[in-house]
Amino acid sequence: MTLAEMADHSVAWPGIRETSSHPIRLVLAGTAARFDSLTGSRVPAWSAGVTFPATNTIVVKLKGDPRQALRHELAHLALHSAVQRVPRWFDEGYAAVAAGEWDRLDVLRVNWALAKGDVPTFDQMDADLEGGAARAEAAYALAASAVQFLQRIDDQRGLAPLISTLGHTADFDAALRQTHAVTLEQLEELWRRDLKRRYGWLSFLSSITIFWAGIGALLAAAWAWRRRRDRERRLALDQGWELPPEDDDPTA
Repeated sequence: MTLAEMADHSVAWPGIRETSSHPIRLVLAGTAARFDSLTGSRVPAWSAGVTFPATNTIVVKLKGDPRQALRHELAHLALHSAVQRVPRWFDEGYAAVAAGEWDRLDVLRVNWALAKGDVPTFDQMDADLEGGAARAEAAYALAASAVQFLQRIDDQRGLAPLISTLGHTADFDAALRQTHAVTLEQLEELWRRDLKRRYGWLSFLSSITIFWAGIGALLAAAWAWRRRRDRERRLALDQGWELPPEDDDPTA
C-alpha cells in the first residue's frame, strides 16, 4: 500500500465513532530543508511529520519510516476531527497509542525515568515534547502511558466518553469531571501512582544497584591498597637480603 492509499484508507480509531470525510492533503518532503520550508521551521528537527488540522494537511518526511510517521499524523487528524482542543500530552499520547507505536512506548525509557525519580507533570511533559530528541522520546512514552491509563478507567468504553465530551468543550478539566468524576490534577496524581505501582520496583532496583556498585568500589580500593602495602613490604624485605654461602648446609 502506498502512502497515498494509506491516507485514503478508512481506519477505526480508538474512542472515535466518526471521523471527518473531508479529503486529506498529503505532502511528502524529500529533504530536511524541504520539510522545514513546508512547516515554516515550526517543528523540531527530529520530527518525522506534522499535521495541520485546520486544512486537513499532513506533511511527512521521506526519511526513516514514513509509513509509521503517516499513521501517527493520521491519528492526530482523526482526533482533531472529533474534539475541539486537547492538551499536547494527550494529543501526542493518543496518536502514539492509536497508531500502535509500541516501539515508541518504550517501557524501558519509562522505567528509566521512574528509576531516576524524574517523572514529569503533564505541564512538564508538554514542554519536553517541544525539547530535544531524547527528552521528547521519553515524553512520548509517558504521554502514551497516560492515555492508556485513561483507557483503563472505563474498560468497557475506553476513550469514547471523554472524546465525545471533548467534542462539545475545549475545557479538558471539565470533560474529565463530566466523564470520569476526576479533575485534571487528580488524574495526574492517579496516573503517577499507577506508574509507581507498575514500574516503581525499578527505583528499588536502581538503589540496590547503586549500593552494590558502592560496595564494589570499596572492595576494589581495599584490594589496591592491600597490593600496594604487600609490594612495599616485599621491597623492604629485599633490602639487605643475601644468599647464604655455598658451603653452608641448609637445615630442615
